[in-house]
Amino acid sequence: MTIEIDIKLLQDNDISADDYLALYAIYRKGYKTLSSLNLSPNWEKLQSKGFVKLGKSIEKHIVRQEFIDLFSSDFDQMFSELVSKYPLKVNSSRGIRVLHSIDPNSKSNYKAKLRYSKVVGTKRFIHDRIMGLLDKQLSIERERLEYLQNLEVWINNHTWEKYANIEENGTESENRITRKL
Repeated sequence: MTIEIDIKLLQDNDISADDYLALYAIYRKGYKTLSSLNLSPNWEKLQSKGFVKLGKSIEKHIVRQEFIDLFSSDFDQMFSELVSKYPLKVNSSRGIRVLHSIDPNSKSNYKAKLRYSKVVGTKRFIHDRIMGLLDKQLSIERERLEYLQNLEVWINNHTWEKYANIEENGTESENRITRKL
C-alpha cells in the first residue's frame, strides 16, 4: 500500500504521521497493516478533534468524515474552483485571447479536466497546493497576463511548479538549491 502524506496537512491539523497512518489504515480496513507498523497514535486527541469514534477494539473504531475530508474530495468541485480562478481571457497585442471555457463541464474543457483528473485525482491537498501556486503566479504576473498559457497547456506543463520557490516579489526563496557553473 502506498500512502502520500502532506506534511503541511499534518501541521495544519496538529496530528502526527502516526495518527494519520493509523486513521488511514482504519479507514481502508487495513487492521493487519496497522498492527505491523508499530504506530503509537494519540487516540484520545484524535477523538477530541472529531477524526475518529473509538470502539472497544481497534476493529470497532470508526473514522469520521472530518478525517476523510482531509485527503479526499469531489473532483468536479475542485475543477470548477480551478476554472473559476484561472483567468477566462486576456488582452494581448492581437486582441482578446480566450484561455478556457467558462463552463467547467463544457466540451472545450474536456481535455483540461481529464488531465487535471490525472494530476489531482480526489486528493484535496494537491489541489490546494496547486491553487496556492496559481494565486502566487497571478500576483507575480499581474502586469504580464497577456503571456498566460491556455488552461489545458498550463495543466499539461505543470506550470504551477515553476512558482513553488518564488516569493511574491518575484525573487527566488533562499531554500532553493542552485549551482553555479
